[in-house]
Amino acid sequence: MADALSTISPVERNSVADQVAKKILDLVRTGNLKPGDQLPPERDLAQMLQVSRPSLREAMRGLQILGVVKSRQGGGAYISSLDAADLLGPLQFLITLNAQNVDALYESRGLIEGGVARKATERLTDADIARLQAMVVLQADLVTDPLGFRVSDLEFHRTVMDSTDNPFLIRVAYSLYVLGMEYRRIASETPGVLKQSLADHEEIVAAFVARDPDAAETAMVRHMRNVHESTLDAMKAAE
Repeated sequence: MADALSTISPVERNSVADQVAKKILDLVRTGNLKPGDQLPPERDLAQMLQVSRPSLREAMRGLQILGVVKSRQGGGAYISSLDAADLLGPLQFLITLNAQNVDALYESRGLIEGGVARKATERLTDADIARLQAMVVLQADLVTDPLGFRVSDLEFHRTVMDSTDNPFLIRVAYSLYVLGMEYRRIASETPGVLKQSLADHEEIVAAFVARDPDAAETAMVRHMRNVHESTLDAMKAAE
């Protein structure tokens, strides 16, 4: 461990914390630092990198936010498991939905969840599809129950996401899903919105039943467009 770190060249003085973080990330990428590896004490690490301890602390805070480094109880820091959940989990906390980025969010959701729906047509089991069909039947009775519908909606989308068996796709899609939830709560209480979501879900499930990836992607993208519009209306109402 110390040998790997001791070979690092001195850090340039501009954006010191960023440079430190980059050098540690490079060690992770090249396999010199592996999941679970304990990092040297702060004083030793700062000396190895030839930076001040405050600059090192700033870099470590950034790496902790990214999920690359974790603190161990009792002191010390170590490289995380580097699982998708660790690395992508902070996404939903780093971005606040506002008038400037709401369009970008739903453009992203259309691209990601549209692709997820396409992949799901290949990987959903018959039992998964039967479960989605049962959810849609249940949702028909929940169009006047916003809370109940939102609970079922999450389960619907998680079932589709999980079917991809791709931890990165799952985590990114879920992180985008939870962004802006406060506005979708308002939207779900607007007359007609849940009926539209129900119709969208029915169309998505029909594409899964037909094992038609093009239709599934098209239906999911259309659903994202409808959710986008109702979210915009909810944001205006909240103002």
